[in-house]
Amino acid sequence: MKKILAVAIAAALTAPVAFADVKISGFVEQEFSFRDRASGSDVGMEHDSDVGVVFSASEDLGNGMSAFAKIDWGSDDSSMGDNDQIVGLTGGFGTVVLGRMEDFTEGKVMAMASIFESDSNNLEPGDGQNAGRFDNAIAYVSPTFSGFHVGVAGYALDTGTGLTAAQTNDNFDAVDMLVAYSNGPITVMLARETVESLAAAGAGLAETSTSLGARYTAGAFSVVGVMQKASDDAGVATDDSTDWMLGGSYTFGNNKVVAGYEKDEQTVSGTSTDENNWQVEFQHMFSKRTKVYVGHSARDAADSDSTYFGLKHTF
Repeated sequence: MKKILAVAIAAALTAPVAFADVKISGFVEQEFSFRDRASGSDVGMEHDSDVGVVFSASEDLGNGMSAFAKIDWGSDDSSMGDNDQIVGLTGGFGTVVLGRMEDFTEGKVMAMASIFESDSNNLEPGDGQNAGRFDNAIAYVSPTFSGFHVGVAGYALDTGTGLTAAQTNDNFDAVDMLVAYSNGPITVMLARETVESLAAAGAGLAETSTSLGARYTAGAFSVVGVMQKASDDAGVATDDSTDWMLGGSYTFGNNKVVAGYEKDEQTVSGTSTDENNWQVEFQHMFSKRTKVYVGHSARDAADSDSTYFGLKHTF
């Protein structure tokens, strides 16, 4: 009798989740790094803890259309939902998404450079120059035809982004457009983003940025290249940057070797800087959900080297 009662209670508790088609996924990652600077004092050992939990749901609306929602929460955020917090519709017409989301430039093109497991040392072209993730966003992604699809997104920014009140009085203060092609081993993405004039705000975002990414995968080998050209401060010719990254990986058994190089050239008020970054990483997959990794990165402009190791489990 007790066993029957326990089964009945368990079924009652789990049934609403199953009927609502709600899924929970995420990861827990712990990383330790040792930094060595040629100039100044050594940083010593640092620790980076990263936790992500994603709640997602979907509903079949009939006639080939469905609704979906997602809340993405991470430990580095100040409150729940500071990552993606979206709701949308998808069908034969394409996909419409509303809420808090990452722009195409960062979330699609620049994300192609995220081939390393380490977040704290990853080579990130154009990092911090794009609109990134904001509230008040509307995006549309077309259906795929012959491997091609396009996307357009508008973001209504606020003064908390560094823009002044006068610069946030348009319906969309940032617009991002994407053209993508994928066919077998080849993926190519091109995005262009424009942001309201930032000359008075000094927010550090680029007024315009053009980003191109390509990836080719052949069996155990994968090669990726990402480039971004950005213009800052209301299109001032002397304030611009060209940043590109080339990387690749080779998988053998449960192991993977990843290596990459990034070059960042910036010109600000007539003064040019040139930064070269290298990174290599070894990963061992105990299973599809658990991996350990160790790597080394070198950044000449920051005058620092970093050796790190970490453990990550996804669920």
